[in-house]
Amino acid sequence: MDSDNNCTLYPAQGYQIFRNVLSHSWLQSTRDAAESVIQHYRENGPFGRENDVSLGELAQSRPQRNPGVDGSKWINEPFIIGDLLTQDGHFVSLLAEQALWSIAARLLATEIGQVIFHYSNLTRKPAGIGPSIVWHRDAENTYFCPNNDRLLRLLIPLQGMSRENGGTAVVPGSHLDTKIDKTTLDEHTVIHPELAAGDVLAIHSQLLHGGAPNRSHRERDVLIMQFGVAGATFRHQEVLELGALHPRGTFMQLLK
Repeated sequence: MDSDNNCTLYPAQGYQIFRNVLSHSWLQSTRDAAESVIQHYRENGPFGRENDVSLGELAQSRPQRNPGVDGSKWINEPFIIGDLLTQDGHFVSLLAEQALWSIAARLLATEIGQVIFHYSNLTRKPAGIGPSIVWHRDAENTYFCPNNDRLLRLLIPLQGMSRENGGTAVVPGSHLDTKIDKTTLDEHTVIHPELAAGDVLAIHSQLLHGGAPNRSHRERDVLIMQFGVAGATFRHQEVLELGALHPRGTFMQLLK
């Protein structure tokens, strides 16, 4: 992790970019692991797992999210693949990387030993057919959310991410005003961070963020990892993925 990656923007803006968190070799092996699970999905079709979403199924159930895309043609194309640690062992070793836990600890204002893993997934916007992601706050999620809202998500793009390919957009400072109406946002308040592959975008639980469809010729695959603080109770806890509610030490033990 670059020495210039401090956390001064996060309290005021609700997001922070950390550059070059994944080395070139880590990035390539992570891409290989992601491509392996994507191909497995394509060959075997939707698994019916609660934490997976087919791009075709999304297009059929919510056509406004992906206008002009025929969902029937993309049933075997994954939009979200969850429980990554059971899909490929590389994701276990990635979760053991101290840099990710250090970022989470600093932004959650706690010791690294108090940080726990919640869940991870691969969220995809394939070139030309990637769906939009509506404006939302992660604290609103009904999948895995602690009562104290002390959570954050780290987004790790496996390709460059920008406005062009449907990259995550944010409303800086919106975590400080939860009354902002996400249905009538002023475009001038929206920022489209540009990230290189292997950078990390940290998102505050109350920050408004979303993204347009990907109609470019560029892929946009993003690893999403959610972290919280030990001891929290949960208002939503639908599925426990492998490693959920465990600290970094657990993932280090899994590698032995």
